[in-house]
Amino acid sequence: MAPRLLTLLNQIETALANHGSSVVSTPPLRTLNFHKGLARMAFADGSGSILLQNFTLADGQISVRAIFSWEGNADTPSLSIYPHEYYDWLAAADQIAAAWLAGQAPAATTASANPPAQDVRPAVEEVAAAG
Repeated sequence: MAPRLLTLLNQIETALANHGSSVVSTPPLRTLNFHKGLARMAFADGSGSILLQNFTLADGQISVRAIFSWEGNADTPSLSIYPHEYYDWLAAADQIAAAWLAGQAPAATTASANPPAQDVRPAVEEVAAAG
C-alpha cells in the first residue's frame, strides 16, 4: 500500500486552496524521484516548500514524512504519517497543509519592526497528535 507521492502532492495543493492559501494561486513547481521515494512542491511565490519522503520502516510498515521549509526560516519541522488499510489520505493531506500554514504564519507577519519569535514545532506536533 505504498502512497502515490504525486497524488498526495495534488491533495496537499487542493487542501491549501481549501484553506484559502494564496501560495497555490500560481501552480507550484514539483520535483519527483520515484526511485528514491521523494517528492517536493516548491511554491512559485518563493514562500517555501514541502518535501515528501516515502520509506519502509524496519518492521515493513510504510511511512511518509512531510518536511516543511519557509523562506527566511531556518527551522525544518516534519510531520510523519503511518498509513494503514483504508487510510484517509485526504485527511492526511489536510493535516500537512494545515501544518505548513501554521508555520508560515509567523514569517508572514512583517508589519512590526521586531515581531515576536515563535516556534512552529508545537503547532506541527499538535497536528500530528490530532491525526
